[in-house]
Amino acid sequence: MTALAWVIVAIVCGAVEIFTLGLWFLYLALSALMVALLAAVGWLPTTEIQLLIFALLTILLVIFTRPLMVKLIRTREVPSNVKALVGQKGVSVEKIMPLHFGQVKLNGEIWTAVSSEEIEPGSLVEVIDIEGVKLIVQKSQE
Repeated sequence: MTALAWVIVAIVCGAVEIFTLGLWFLYLALSALMVALLAAVGWLPTTEIQLLIFALLTILLVIFTRPLMVKLIRTREVPSNVKALVGQKGVSVEKIMPLHFGQVKLNGEIWTAVSSEEIEPGSLVEVIDIEGVKLIVQKSQE
């Protein structure tokens, strides 16, 4: 393969990386650029050697640099919206029984809630999960 062919491979892999953002095609693109450079100066005369160097460079880049790049790029996701309610405490507004919905007041809002245990009105409850628009609660240990 010629150096131009490797540059085209690098451009295609770079374009795919832009749309996927998985950091896999980035390493393919970088390896293709390195092989293009080596092929252009004549250090990689045959296609077989070029493919072997391309594969080895890609593997080395993925093994040694991808974990670091993922750590640097990954943001600390903060739970938002309803998932942020898990672990919070509220007060049951009406009786909640197994297989029957009740209501819970949480952060000043009334939510539909379900529990695997009977919970009396006025009891302190803790949100353990969310299913659709219903809170799954249990009696609070406090």
